[in-house]
Amino acid sequence: MIFFYGRKSFNAKTVQLSDIGIFETQSDIVQFELRQEYAHLYWIPFFPVGSKWCARKSDNNLYEVNNELVPALDAIPRKKLGWVAFIGPIVLVLIVLVAKLSR
Repeated sequence: MIFFYGRKSFNAKTVQLSDIGIFETQSDIVQFELRQEYAHLYWIPFFPVGSKWCARKSDNNLYEVNNELVPALDAIPRKKLGWVAFIGPIVLVLIVLVAKLSR
């Protein structure tokens, strides 16, 4: 049996340059993104494994953020990340509940 497992990430928050006080044109950075990383099995998220800030440039690729910018980005209020990265266990619990109730 072949298992498709690994790590992926999704965009949890987008921050424009003006939100952190950068008003002049920076190289070719379009925006900053807080990426929530998760472990998946068959492309279904099972649990979060971390989060990190990335810069999206005009070529639409993601790049690591300079360590000097991380404190400014972390100071921006954000909502809690959570249930989206736990879709797998949530679905498994629902399946078990439906199976138990249908007896």
